[in-house]
Amino acid sequence: MVENGYMTAKELGIQNHICVLPYGENSDTGKVLWSTTDLKPYQSYLVNGRSADRLFRGFIFNPINGREGHYIHPMYADFGELADKEDWQIALNNLFVSNYNLDALAINTKPGFKTDIWVTIPYPNPSQTNFGLVDGRELNFKNEEDREEAVKWWISSFQNMWDQSTSLHEFLTFKGFVWQRVSISGNDINLVKNVNNFIHSNGLLSLWLQQYGSCGCVDWKEFGFDASCTNPNFYGNSGHDFSWIANSTVFANYYRIGMQIFFGKGDMFKERHLYDYLNYGIYNNYMNESLLVYQFPNQTMREIYENNLDEYIALYSFTRKTYTPVYPTAAFPA
Repeated sequence: MVENGYMTAKELGIQNHICVLPYGENSDTGKVLWSTTDLKPYQSYLVNGRSADRLFRGFIFNPINGREGHYIHPMYADFGELADKEDWQIALNNLFVSNYNLDALAINTKPGFKTDIWVTIPYPNPSQTNFGLVDGRELNFKNEEDREEAVKWWISSFQNMWDQSTSLHEFLTFKGFVWQRVSISGNDINLVKNVNNFIHSNGLLSLWLQQYGSCGCVDWKEFGFDASCTNPNFYGNSGHDFSWIANSTVFANYYRIGMQIFFGKGDMFKERHLYDYLNYGIYNNYMNESLLVYQFPNQTMREIYENNLDEYIALYSFTRKTYTPVYPTAAFPA
């Protein structure tokens, strides 16, 4: 019988408290490349502008686009041009720009410590019929074999560049790859399984950031992922109320899944919604037990530190398992 409970970082052999970093010309944070200054409030807990402790221990680089308006991320594909090989190559190259992204994380990592790194695989959109040449052959994503070949080419290209970037290895540990879509439909199942087998053949892990209730969410193990974390879909100003957090924890415990915490800015996000996530983290015990992935749509930790210091402090205390419930919240106003 499979043991119930949250997926944990310990059983995966990784560091917990992983933060997603979207990058590209049209990323929602506005960051094409992440500098050492940008990343400092993520990697370090700042007090009066100075590092007082470590904060996030792992990072997921998630490519949004290559060229401006050429979208890799499937959520934005209908808002511009379909990404092709040139855009995938740009996303790959941007990870290794000197003093930015991976190098910036390494520069900021203190001697004697390591930062875990994950990279999101560009999604091979089936609408792309003219991806470009891979191994001398023009790829058409209406063919499943071509989609798989493109993904394996990108994974292998990343691994080659990583292996050659030996200066990063003292401070960064590459853990594996992340699937980019939050749902997995029937058309993607064989592709996902084959890609995960390829990842495992290289001794790496595969992670899926799904949405609670999304297509395929209960079948994450059958797809070959090593871990999955669910997004409860609570933002404060959307149609899903706070009960989605509680319900998603029941789901996560039953299917051995980790949790995601969202702290965003904009029309969808009601003020103080972060505290609902953090409070439930105590009441439903994912603060202490679960693998945790954090996303900060439409804002950066620098902005949070400068404009929402109380919430920045709360996030830090949550990662240290010292957080105590705060009210009022978006779901429980005064």
